[in-house]
Amino acid sequence: MLQPRPKRRLPPLRYIVIPVLAVIGVATSIYTVRAQIPSAAVPQAMASPPRSPFAQRVAGIGTVLPSSDIVSVGTVMPGVVEEVAVTEGQRVQKGAMLFRIDGRMTKADLAVARARLSVAQAALAGVIALPRETSVRDAEAVVAGASAQVVDAKGRLDRLVELGPAAVTSKNEKPRLEYELAAAQSALEQSQARLDAVREGAWPEDVAVGKAQVAVAAAEVGRLETQFELETVRAPFDGAILYVDIDPGEHVVPGSVQQMVAIGVLDPLHVRVQIDEIDAWRFRPQSKAVAIPRGGAPGEFELKFLRVIPLVIPKRLLSGDSAERVDVRIMEIEYELPNPGTMALLPGQVVDVFIAAPEDPPPESAGDA
Repeated sequence: MLQPRPKRRLPPLRYIVIPVLAVIGVATSIYTVRAQIPSAAVPQAMASPPRSPFAQRVAGIGTVLPSSDIVSVGTVMPGVVEEVAVTEGQRVQKGAMLFRIDGRMTKADLAVARARLSVAQAALAGVIALPRETSVRDAEAVVAGASAQVVDAKGRLDRLVELGPAAVTSKNEKPRLEYELAAAQSALEQSQARLDAVREGAWPEDVAVGKAQVAVAAAEVGRLETQFELETVRAPFDGAILYVDIDPGEHVVPGSVQQMVAIGVLDPLHVRVQIDEIDAWRFRPQSKAVAIPRGGAPGEFELKFLRVIPLVIPKRLLSGDSAERVDVRIMEIEYELPNPGTMALLPGQVVDVFIAAPEDPPPESAGDA
């Protein structure tokens, strides 16, 4: 007799519901996280990198510079800026005023120095004008008076001698008259020597002293005039103002690291190129070279070779890439190009430079060795 099949019992409900809920929770979490991630489109490059027009080339980074280089014009006189006469981009001629320092103290000192020069010149003129007619007449009058005193003293003494001892009222009479005569003769000699000195005029030593005093006063006037002129800073050559970093009322000092006014010649321009020392042997001065601006700017500018800087130096222009080598040494080459007058090339701008290179020499075989 067959036994009836036992009836299958379903598992408890918790063994079904809990796994289903767990799967739903995981799926929900994944969906939520993915929904919160922003979908960013891959940005396209704004401009394609420049391409070399030469099959074999030496590439380098170039910096556009004025042909005069960037000349930072400063001051040799400290003071407060009174006026700034130029702005960026302005064309100036050689000698044009760039800025001026307050020169009121120098002007006052210059007025005093010119007055002292006038005094010294007048004193020298007075010395050279000797002898003066009035001084000669005055000295001659003194000599005439002294001569009269001698004649009077001698006359009284002679009369006393003619009258004899009986006319002498005192034993001291004759010595007194002799003393008066000697004193009168001494005064006459002194006045005569003074007359001779007056007639002789100025001594050469006095003239030399007067001229030296005039020279000292004139030198002081010249020094202050030069100082006053230096307080007006002028353009050293024809060019364009590249940078202005001073304002009226600002105090400036010589030797400051502040770039007060920068000036340069913008036509033609120069491009200083840095090439890796590994490629230095491939460079030829007569090879063609072109500069291409970055950022997709139109233009391919042909360069004219000027010179090679005969010193290999460490690379200073770094891109900041973590994989970039910092122990690279470079050779610098300077080129010239006419200023195109566009925004594609401006002083201080970095450009990519490609220089045509000769074909690489074939490797030497073992048999050739």
